[in-house]
Amino acid sequence: MKIIVLGSSGGAPTKKRNCSSFILALEPYGVLFDCAEGTQRQLLQAGYKLSKIKYIFISHLHFDHLAGLVPMLSTKSMFRIAGDVVIAGPKGIREFIEYNLGVTGSKLHFGTEILEITDGAEFRFGDFTVTTHLLNHRIESYGYRLKFNDIPGNIIPEKLKEFGLSEGPVCRQLKSGETVLNGEGKEVTLRNVATDDKPGKTVAFAGDTYLCKGLYACFKDADTAIVESTFLERDRARAEERTHLTASMAGNVCERSGVNNILLYHFSASYTNINEFRIECSEKYRGVINLAEDFKEIEIE
Repeated sequence: MKIIVLGSSGGAPTKKRNCSSFILALEPYGVLFDCAEGTQRQLLQAGYKLSKIKYIFISHLHFDHLAGLVPMLSTKSMFRIAGDVVIAGPKGIREFIEYNLGVTGSKLHFGTEILEITDGAEFRFGDFTVTTHLLNHRIESYGYRLKFNDIPGNIIPEKLKEFGLSEGPVCRQLKSGETVLNGEGKEVTLRNVATDDKPGKTVAFAGDTYLCKGLYACFKDADTAIVESTFLERDRARAEERTHLTASMAGNVCERSGVNNILLYHFSASYTNINEFRIECSEKYRGVINLAEDFKEIEIE
């Protein structure tokens, strides 16, 4: 599991940074967080296949987080790239997609499920459960909290023998969650013959926001949090006016929320020395701080 940065700039792109977009890349599929203008070109540059994107979570309907969505879907359809897609976003996301497809005479030749989210909504998708948290921005904006399933423990051969079982088909049954009977008719589950389950990771992504309760709820005890950090403290008044975070605010929220690792993004183009964000954030946060750079990859251990 890793995060691929496709865009890290706030508001408008720069020569080195596209606007907000991230891939949470797992072995079989990818989760796309936000989809700014030019995201599909960023995918090409990153060497990540459009066919692998299965879920798309849009934080809010400002263009620097959304403008690349319909063009990307259109490209996927035009080249008959297989694979259904789930798209989630605030109220209006369905109208936005359908209107833009309609006025351009475009059709999607793959299945799409569009979910218009509300605060506290929960959705179950195979490997993970996602909950949505309303944030504090000029328009309706959300954070997404992805809790991945626990990873089953490893089967211990000696334990199998204790129950009179041998390796082979029985192991596949146990790993798939089935209960098997041994020679004495006793029920055996994976828990009886394996090491403890390994807790699944929690990855949180917050769209544009100022300080609010929803941000803390989204980030609570997350292994990794992708958090906007538009301004530095010297521009705190501007951050409050524009409903964005400073690096110090982001660090404080993540420290108080028990986040293990953070990825700061959405830097205002008015700053030339991005390392200032790390320095300021570290005054409040004791964990690992990553600064988003386009095409940077961050492994989630």
